[in-house]
Amino acid sequence: MKWKKEDKERLKNIIKQITGSIDDIEGDLVEGSKIKGKGDIWCYSPLLNQMVAAKRGTLVYIISDEEDDKGRVLAYTASVEVILIEKNELMEVGFN
Repeated sequence: MKWKKEDKERLKNIIKQITGSIDDIEGDLVEGSKIKGKGDIWCYSPLLNQMVAAKRGTLVYIISDEEDDKGRVLAYTASVEVILIEKNELMEVGFN
């Protein structure tokens, strides 16, 4: 999956939103989702080029709704990781 300019800008806005720099955000706020279930889920990290364990129940923000060839979306986790995760593993929680 190749990074698009829009993905980079959206990630910057997500980080600003999380850190409380809402006045600096260009565009809309991004609603959060949680990874369904309990325990760990193994996801691919494109930045690290390896699999990483993500805790289920973790808050994530979808960077790109565009799915890759395996049906995964790019997401930023509250544990400061960028992962590819299947959309059906996520539950929208909105603005928390």
